[in-house]
Amino acid sequence: MRWIIRLLGAVVVIAALAVGALFAVPTDRIAAVAAERLGQSLGREVTLSGEVRPTLWPHLGVRAAGLRVGNPDWAGDAPLVAAEALSVRVPWSAILAGEVQIDEITLVAPEITLVRAADGRVSWAFSEAAEPSGTAPAGPARPLTITAADISDGALTWRDEAAGQDIRITGLEARLALPDDGTARVAGSANVNGTQVTLDATAARLPALLEGGLSDLELALDWSGGELRFAGRGALAPALEGALSVEATDLGPLLAILGAAMPDLPQGYGRDRLALSGRVTLTEEGSAHLREGRVALDDTALAVALDITPGADRPMIRGTVSGARLVLPEGQGGAAGTDATAGWSRDRIDVSGLFAADAEIALAVDRLEGGGLSVGPVDVRATLTRGRLVFDIREVASYGGSLTGQFVVNGRGGLSVGGDLLLAGVQLQPVLRDLAGYDRLQGTGSASLQFLGVGNDMATIMAGLEGEGDLAFGAGAIEGLDLAGMIRTLDPGFRGEGARTVYDQVSGNFTIADGVLTNDDLRLDAPWGEVTGAGRVNLGAQTLDYRLTPGFMEGEAGARIRVPILVSGPWAGPSIRPDLEYLAQQELAAERERLEAEARARLEAERDRLESEAIGRVNEALGTQFDGATTEAEAREAIEQRLRDEAEQQLRRLLGQGN
Repeated sequence: MRWIIRLLGAVVVIAALAVGALFAVPTDRIAAVAAERLGQSLGREVTLSGEVRPTLWPHLGVRAAGLRVGNPDWAGDAPLVAAEALSVRVPWSAILAGEVQIDEITLVAPEITLVRAADGRVSWAFSEAAEPSGTAPAGPARPLTITAADISDGALTWRDEAAGQDIRITGLEARLALPDDGTARVAGSANVNGTQVTLDATAARLPALLEGGLSDLELALDWSGGELRFAGRGALAPALEGALSVEATDLGPLLAILGAAMPDLPQGYGRDRLALSGRVTLTEEGSAHLREGRVALDDTALAVALDITPGADRPMIRGTVSGARLVLPEGQGGAAGTDATAGWSRDRIDVSGLFAADAEIALAVDRLEGGGLSVGPVDVRATLTRGRLVFDIREVASYGGSLTGQFVVNGRGGLSVGGDLLLAGVQLQPVLRDLAGYDRLQGTGSASLQFLGVGNDMATIMAGLEGEGDLAFGAGAIEGLDLAGMIRTLDPGFRGEGARTVYDQVSGNFTIADGVLTNDDLRLDAPWGEVTGAGRVNLGAQTLDYRLTPGFMEGEAGARIRVPILVSGPWAGPSIRPDLEYLAQQELAAERERLEAEARARLEAERDRLESEAIGRVNEALGTQFDGATTEAEAREAIEQRLRDEAEQQLRRLLGQGN
């Protein structure tokens, strides 16, 4: 802004010299002197290639053709200002009173070039030694007043080499009003980077603003598809504080002004309408703050409070987001984005956005919808630190129950996802209907899951998933499946009366390794019996191989049977059938066990017979009374006693003491 005021002040030189033209001073000499004085005032090369012509009626003034004010050498060949003509209008009353006053300045077809170098230098910074000069004699400075300045058919090029940004403005029509009370108002229109915009801005204290102070500000910016309004105060630092509102059905033109492309926003996130209102604060240190914020994204309305502070590596965002309803973009929740017949997507997941900023956001909404799910209320804390995003799920009320735990998305060194989740007391039928289109399972359920997956696409993550968990269902039923009748009739398509399987409870534990879920302790308790289960679910390949084994049931003629059910194939359309091969194997095992038992019984009987014969011969030979109940120790003691008695009798015979 200072360079504009310096330039306007220097125009007084031309105005004063124009008065000299009234006394027949040659116009070429006036042009040369005016260019020299302007150059001294601005510290830049200034040329007036055309004549300087005074006007007397209807206004006193001067018109100078071919104005050119140079840029520094480092800014390139384009001048700071190149205009076809500069017109200055001076009131007769000011001339007669000896005041330095300009009614109106008009730049005709100016081409303005502003450059910011990569090292921070700016092309519009004039030398401090160069001060505006005039033709007035030395003495007390007379105040300079400029009532209005106009730009007609102008163009401006902004080249920011530090940010790599170029802005091109054409068709610039603007009027700057500078009344005596210090208020400044700019109104105009232009085509900015291909976007037609209109601007109306007012600064209540322009002198204070130019001196680095604060001024009340009002701003209205309109473009095709939207409008922006600001009312508050600000400084050139830059610094702002006040009420901001943005209403847009198309943000593309506004982003085009900044040289950015409109992102492909999902429905519910500003694709058709975006509105923002609240009190904003922008400090000289570069921090931005939003209070009492209201954000409308299509049909989604949210209350927002944010603080954005600069950091050494990335900005830090802290805030709260709350509302009645928030809709997740398609493909971001539940099973969305997964085609059960085509397998998991192999499209690379871009996580570069996780490194754009660090953040601590609290989300509280009454209802969260997406991926076919509808849950709420929701209380989640999200923390983003150097590419690692952690969702601390305080509470997600869902389908009569709740979800708590933690979910992590880590973009450091590639993508990994993990979590520790607890689902308690959920109504199974509505959640499975919304999540997977399956509505046959009734009852309540709870589950826990700890998992970790690594990979840059969903297929790789699911194929290498690791984890563990458990599940527990309360009393319920499986609609459309008569498991008891299927087992009894060996007919996988059996549909009995009511066609449902009632159970009291279901429980089990599982582990996940290399994308394969394994379970071997599933248990279903029902009034008609019990069922156990074991098998594998290949999460990466989306297939399963699982066997349900019932307890013994009464078959025909009172026979007790156990018929397992095999569930196998792709989980989009698994095959469910009695496992007759397994049944045959079990029958063969039972027959083998029967034959082995009979053989063992025969062997036992033969052993007992031989043992009895052996004991009889021993008793006959030794005169003992051994039987099957005699222990080895008793037999040994009896035999030893028999031998001692026999030896004593033989000794007596030898000594002639006995028979």
